[in-house]
Amino acid sequence: MDTVIIISPRESRHIPAVQVLREAGWRVCPRRLRLGTEGLAGERPDLVIVDVPAERPVRAVVEPFLGAPGMTAVPVVALIEPDQAADAAAIGRLADFATRPVRPDELAARARRLVVTEARDQDDCIVVDGLRIDLPAWEVSVDGAVVEFTYQEFQLLSFLAEHRGRAFSRDQLLARVWGVDYYGGSRTVDIHVRRIRAKLGSVYSGALQTIRNVGYKWNPPTR
Repeated sequence: MDTVIIISPRESRHIPAVQVLREAGWRVCPRRLRLGTEGLAGERPDLVIVDVPAERPVRAVVEPFLGAPGMTAVPVVALIEPDQAADAAAIGRLADFATRPVRPDELAARARRLVVTEARDQDDCIVVDGLRIDLPAWEVSVDGAVVEFTYQEFQLLSFLAEHRGRAFSRDQLLARVWGVDYYGGSRTVDIHVRRIRAKLGSVYSGALQTIRNVGYKWNPPTR
Protein backbone atom coordinates (compact mmCIF):
# COMPACT_ATOMS: atom_id res chain seq x y z
CA MET A 1 0.00 0.00 0.00
CA ASP A 2 1.44 3.38 -1.01
CA THR A 3 2.02 5.85 1.81
CA VAL A 4 1.17 9.55 1.68
CA ILE A 5 2.09 11.90 4.51
CA ILE A 6 -0.14 14.97 4.87
CA ILE A 7 1.66 17.73 6.73
CA SER A 8 -0.63 20.39 8.13
CA PRO A 9 -1.02 22.89 10.97
CA ARG A 10 -4.52 21.45 11.42
CA GLU A 11 -5.71 18.29 13.12
CA SER A 12 -6.37 15.38 10.76
CA ARG A 13 -10.14 15.44 11.38
CA HIS A 14 -10.22 18.89 9.78
CA ILE A 15 -8.46 17.73 6.59
CA PRO A 16 -11.01 16.19 4.15
CA ALA A 17 -8.30 14.69 1.96
CA VAL A 18 -7.25 12.29 4.73
CA GLN A 19 -10.40 10.18 4.53
CA VAL A 20 -10.65 10.45 0.74
CA LEU A 21 -7.12 9.16 0.19
CA ARG A 22 -7.66 6.33 2.66
CA GLU A 23 -10.79 5.25 0.80
CA ALA A 24 -8.78 5.34 -2.44
CA GLY A 25 -6.39 2.76 -1.02
CA TRP A 26 -3.59 4.91 0.40
CA ARG A 27 -1.95 4.56 3.77
CA VAL A 28 -2.36 8.11 5.06
CA CYS A 29 -0.18 9.46 7.87
CA PRO A 30 -1.22 12.93 9.11
CA ARG A 31 1.65 14.90 10.59
CA ARG A 32 1.66 18.29 12.27
CA LEU A 33 3.65 21.00 10.52
CA ARG A 34 5.40 22.05 13.70
CA LEU A 35 7.27 18.70 13.78
CA GLY A 36 9.32 19.71 10.75
CA THR A 37 11.32 17.06 8.90
CA GLU A 38 12.64 15.08 11.85
CA GLY A 39 12.02 11.36 11.31
CA LEU A 40 10.11 11.99 8.07
CA ALA A 41 12.24 9.78 5.81
CA GLY A 42 11.94 6.93 8.30
CA GLU A 43 8.23 6.66 7.50
CA ARG A 44 9.14 5.81 3.87
CA PRO A 45 6.49 7.97 2.19
CA ASP A 46 5.71 7.63 -1.51
CA LEU A 47 4.27 11.15 -1.53
CA VAL A 48 4.19 14.18 0.77
CA ILE A 49 1.37 16.75 0.76
CA VAL A 50 2.08 20.01 2.57
CA ASP A 51 -0.90 22.09 3.68
CA VAL A 52 0.61 25.60 3.54
CA PRO A 53 -0.88 28.15 5.96
CA ALA A 54 -2.38 31.14 4.15
CA GLU A 55 -0.31 33.65 6.09
CA ARG A 56 3.09 32.04 5.42
CA PRO A 57 5.33 32.14 2.30
CA VAL A 58 5.00 28.95 0.28
CA ARG A 59 8.72 28.53 -0.30
CA ALA A 60 9.56 28.88 3.37
CA VAL A 61 7.08 26.16 4.29
CA VAL A 62 7.78 23.54 1.59
CA GLU A 63 11.53 23.86 0.98
CA PRO A 64 12.57 22.07 4.18
CA PHE A 65 10.64 19.02 2.98
CA LEU A 66 12.10 19.20 -0.53
CA GLY A 67 15.63 19.10 0.77
CA ALA A 68 15.20 16.80 3.76
CA PRO A 69 17.65 13.87 4.11
CA GLY A 70 16.35 10.80 2.32
CA MET A 71 13.49 12.75 0.71
CA THR A 72 14.97 14.08 -2.52
CA ALA A 73 13.24 11.41 -4.67
CA VAL A 74 9.84 11.76 -2.97
CA PRO A 75 7.35 14.05 -4.80
CA VAL A 76 5.95 16.93 -2.75
CA VAL A 77 2.58 18.58 -3.40
CA ALA A 78 1.54 21.90 -1.82
CA LEU A 79 -2.01 22.89 -0.87
CA ILE A 80 -2.20 26.67 -1.11
CA GLU A 81 -4.47 29.69 -1.40
CA PRO A 82 -5.18 31.01 -4.95
CA ASP A 83 -3.05 34.11 -4.40
CA GLN A 84 -0.04 31.92 -3.55
CA ALA A 85 -0.06 30.16 -6.95
CA ALA A 86 2.68 32.29 -8.52
CA ASP A 87 4.99 31.63 -5.59
CA ALA A 88 4.35 27.86 -5.77
CA ALA A 89 4.92 27.76 -9.54
CA ALA A 90 8.36 29.32 -9.05
CA ILE A 91 9.56 26.40 -6.91
CA GLY A 92 11.16 24.09 -9.45
CA ARG A 93 11.43 21.01 -7.23
CA LEU A 94 7.78 21.11 -6.21
CA ALA A 95 6.01 18.21 -7.97
CA ASP A 96 2.59 19.89 -8.05
CA PHE A 97 0.33 22.29 -6.18
CA ALA A 98 -3.41 22.67 -5.75
CA THR A 99 -5.34 25.74 -4.65
CA ARG A 100 -7.96 25.68 -1.93
CA PRO A 101 -10.73 24.76 -1.89
CA VAL A 102 -9.51 21.65 -3.71
CA ARG A 103 -11.85 18.79 -4.54
CA PRO A 104 -10.63 15.77 -2.57
CA ASP A 105 -11.21 13.46 -5.54
CA GLU A 106 -9.04 15.73 -7.69
CA LEU A 107 -6.29 15.57 -5.09
CA ALA A 108 -6.51 11.77 -5.04
CA ALA A 109 -6.13 11.67 -8.83
CA ARG A 110 -3.10 13.97 -8.79
CA ALA A 111 -1.49 11.89 -6.07
CA ARG A 112 -2.05 8.69 -8.04
CA ARG A 113 -0.49 10.13 -11.19
CA LEU A 114 2.61 11.34 -9.35
CA VAL A 115 3.31 8.07 -7.58
CA VAL A 116 2.75 5.94 -10.67
CA THR A 117 5.09 8.23 -12.63
CA GLU A 118 7.78 7.90 -9.99
CA ALA A 119 7.51 4.08 -10.06
CA ARG A 120 7.77 3.94 -13.85
CA ASP A 121 10.77 6.23 -13.94
CA GLN A 122 12.66 3.91 -11.61
CA ASP A 123 11.90 0.63 -13.44
CA ASP A 124 11.36 0.64 -17.20
CA CYS A 125 10.26 -2.98 -17.53
CA ILE A 126 8.67 -5.66 -15.39
CA VAL A 127 9.92 -9.12 -16.35
CA VAL A 128 8.66 -12.47 -15.09
CA ASP A 129 10.37 -15.31 -16.98
CA GLY A 130 8.97 -15.00 -20.53
CA LEU A 131 6.49 -12.24 -19.65
CA ARG A 132 7.71 -8.70 -20.27
CA ILE A 133 5.75 -5.53 -19.47
CA ASP A 134 7.52 -2.62 -21.14
CA LEU A 135 6.16 0.46 -19.38
CA PRO A 136 7.62 3.24 -21.58
CA ALA A 137 6.65 1.44 -24.79
CA TRP A 138 3.20 0.44 -23.50
CA GLU A 139 3.88 -3.08 -24.74
CA VAL A 140 3.37 -6.57 -23.34
CA SER A 141 5.09 -9.63 -24.76
CA VAL A 142 4.79 -13.31 -23.84
CA ASP A 143 7.73 -15.53 -24.82
CA GLY A 144 8.85 -12.89 -27.32
CA ALA A 145 5.46 -12.42 -28.99
CA VAL A 146 3.79 -9.02 -28.58
CA VAL A 147 0.25 -9.26 -27.18
CA GLU A 148 -2.20 -6.46 -27.94
CA PHE A 149 -3.74 -4.78 -24.88
CA THR A 150 -6.24 -1.95 -24.83
CA TYR A 151 -5.25 1.26 -23.05
CA GLN A 152 -7.26 0.44 -19.92
CA GLU A 153 -6.16 -3.20 -19.84
CA PHE A 154 -2.53 -2.11 -19.93
CA GLN A 155 -3.18 0.50 -17.25
CA LEU A 156 -4.69 -2.08 -14.91
CA LEU A 157 -2.03 -4.71 -15.58
CA SER A 158 0.88 -2.32 -15.15
CA PHE A 159 -0.58 -0.80 -11.98
CA LEU A 160 -0.98 -4.19 -10.29
CA ALA A 161 2.42 -5.38 -11.54
CA GLU A 162 4.10 -2.26 -10.14
CA HIS A 163 2.50 -3.02 -6.77
CA ARG A 164 3.41 -6.69 -6.65
CA GLY A 165 1.93 -8.60 -3.72
CA ARG A 166 -0.44 -5.79 -2.69
CA ALA A 167 -4.17 -6.51 -2.72
CA PHE A 168 -6.54 -3.82 -3.97
CA SER A 169 -10.32 -3.78 -3.76
CA ARG A 170 -12.36 -3.16 -6.90
CA ASP A 171 -13.27 0.33 -5.68
CA GLN A 172 -9.62 1.11 -5.02
CA LEU A 173 -8.69 -0.02 -8.52
CA LEU A 174 -11.43 2.13 -10.02
CA ALA A 175 -10.09 5.14 -8.11
CA ARG A 176 -6.42 4.47 -8.80
CA VAL A 177 -6.59 3.21 -12.42
CA TRP A 178 -9.76 4.63 -13.97
CA GLY A 179 -9.61 7.90 -12.00
CA VAL A 180 -12.14 10.35 -10.61
CA ASP A 181 -14.00 10.91 -13.89
CA TYR A 182 -15.17 7.30 -14.19
CA TYR A 183 -18.63 6.54 -12.86
CA GLY A 184 -19.08 2.88 -13.85
CA GLY A 185 -19.52 0.00 -11.42
CA SER A 186 -16.95 -2.40 -10.01
CA ARG A 187 -17.98 -5.08 -12.53
CA THR A 188 -15.81 -3.17 -15.00
CA VAL A 189 -12.74 -4.32 -13.08
CA ASP A 190 -13.81 -7.97 -13.24
CA ILE A 191 -14.34 -7.76 -17.01
CA HIS A 192 -10.90 -6.25 -17.58
CA VAL A 193 -9.26 -8.85 -15.33
CA ARG A 194 -10.84 -11.67 -17.36
CA ARG A 195 -9.60 -10.12 -20.61
CA ILE A 196 -6.08 -9.65 -19.25
CA ARG A 197 -5.90 -13.23 -18.02
CA ALA A 198 -7.03 -14.53 -21.41
CA LYS A 199 -4.32 -12.52 -23.17
CA LEU A 200 -1.57 -13.54 -20.74
CA GLY A 201 -2.24 -17.20 -21.43
CA SER A 202 -2.27 -20.24 -19.18
CA VAL A 203 1.25 -19.79 -17.81
CA TYR A 204 0.89 -16.22 -16.59
CA SER A 205 -2.85 -15.72 -16.09
CA GLY A 206 -2.54 -17.03 -12.54
CA ALA A 207 -0.26 -14.10 -11.67
CA LEU A 208 -3.34 -11.89 -11.49
CA GLN A 209 -4.89 -13.42 -8.40
CA THR A 210 -8.39 -13.01 -7.00
CA ILE A 211 -8.42 -12.27 -3.27
CA ARG A 212 -11.76 -13.44 -1.93
CA ASN A 213 -13.89 -10.67 -0.39
CA VAL A 214 -11.17 -8.14 -1.25
CA GLY A 215 -10.27 -7.79 -4.93
CA TYR A 216 -7.09 -8.55 -6.87
CA LYS A 217 -3.32 -8.59 -6.60
CA TRP A 218 -0.33 -9.40 -8.82
CA ASN A 219 1.67 -12.37 -7.56
CA PRO A 220 3.50 -13.94 -10.51
CA PRO A 221 4.40 -17.62 -10.61
CA THR A 222 7.78 -19.00 -11.57
CA ARG A 223 8.50 -21.87 -13.90
